[in-house]
Amino acid sequence: MLGPGGFQSARDIAAITVNRWPHGYSYDANTLFDLDTSGPPPYEIGRKRCGNVTIANCDAGWNSYTHEAIDQAWRAVNELKTA
Repeated sequence: MLGPGGFQSARDIAAITVNRWPHGYSYDANTLFDLDTSGPPPYEIGRKRCGNVTIANCDAGWNSYTHEAIDQAWRAVNELKTA
């Protein structure tokens, strides 16, 4: 289905991770132990859009709750709308 758009799975997929909420738990920032660094936070780098692929999950917002996954889905869909 994606082939006519130039998609090649061997070239375009580096990894696939599927976490179900009961079994996966996102990292959350902890100001006591997380050092301030320059540049964008890791979760912003990880959710960076790549062509027509956007990342939407609770990891993309560094918060392990359902509302964060929903917020990230909203963000990802809106990223695609600006293409």
